[in-house]
Amino acid sequence: MSEASFSNQPTPRLTARLHALPPSGTMAVGLKVRELRNRGHHIVNLSGGLAEPAPTCLQAPIAFTAQRNVGADPAGEPDLRAALAAKLFRDHGLAYDPSTEIVVTTGAKQAILPTLLAMLESGDEVLVLDPCWVSYAPVIRLAGGVPIPVSLRCDGAFRLDAAAIAQAVSPRTRAIIINSPHNPTGRVFTHEELSGVARVAVDKNLWVLSDESFDKFVFDGNRHVSVASLEAMQERTVVVQSFSKAFALPGARVGYLAAPAALCRAVVRFNEHVITCVSPLMQSVALSALATETEWTEQLIGQYRIKRQVAETALARIPGIKFRPTEGTFYAFVDVSAYGASSAAFADRMIEQAGVAFTPGIAFGKEAEGHVRINLVGPLSELSEGLRRMHGELA
Repeated sequence: MSEASFSNQPTPRLTARLHALPPSGTMAVGLKVRELRNRGHHIVNLSGGLAEPAPTCLQAPIAFTAQRNVGADPAGEPDLRAALAAKLFRDHGLAYDPSTEIVVTTGAKQAILPTLLAMLESGDEVLVLDPCWVSYAPVIRLAGGVPIPVSLRCDGAFRLDAAAIAQAVSPRTRAIIINSPHNPTGRVFTHEELSGVARVAVDKNLWVLSDESFDKFVFDGNRHVSVASLEAMQERTVVVQSFSKAFALPGARVGYLAAPAALCRAVVRFNEHVITCVSPLMQSVALSALATETEWTEQLIGQYRIKRQVAETALARIPGIKFRPTEGTFYAFVDVSAYGASSAAFADRMIEQAGVAFTPGIAFGKEAEGHVRINLVGPLSELSEGLRRMHGELA
């Protein structure tokens, strides 16, 4: 066959599995911010932010020694798993065997995919809250499942409604994903709300995947309750946590899950074949962070409490803006529907006309339309400047 003939041959086909997934709505805003900054624009990015990690992490012993230049335990280093088990017992009264019931993962995202692969057959359904974090539905689809949204706006207040959850259950439902403190709304679901979910899970024999990555960040007397701590729930719950939030270490990419041993064995098998293990260097950073958890997280909580107050004071001065006080997380979820445009159009106007970036609510589901999410992680000066620009554009 001639060279010209080779050049005319078709390329092998690709499946639609990945191309059919929507892009990450949060990352899309970050890409636009970088593009505009590269063109010389001064953009205040309130869609994301850079947090300062704990000083102990900056001083962690992370030299690339021969001991760390090997594939480690696919479940995570034993000393880190033991520390995580102690943390879960200390924080929530949850007793896990660190040798069989805790798995260290490459962030919370990587914990969720193998968990769902272990739970789902093709076509099985998973209930997700609407609004919810942008990656739940795409990861469910990657695992062969079908995401079924359940509105959080049944009473207009982003409350968990056990009756709505029960009504959404079908013969194909296998799991419910919940997230408290809740991204993006900032709700901290109450014991009563979570008990309603637990009753549905027990009655219908469902798994619950509980993303508790923001468990440390609660305000105004609210209290985080792990659904796994409720009666008959630990054996059917997968608790997912992340060092990105409570320890301000998004670049370390360390998360973990706590779950029944059989599910953990399945996740470890996934790790063996897909990631081998989480970087031993980053696991040592995570272990160093745990050593000063109380001191450092209290400092972070104090910073976010101040930023929340600054944001709410500034937002209250902007005509047409409505918001509920943030109960937890480091986000403010703001109703901008008075301005008529879609949340995406509003966010585009803000970044193009005012030079301030927000995440449009539609990224989190149709029930978040009319809102934007403001991230409070960055410097206080950036937050103040971004809100000043917003006010100037809308006043």
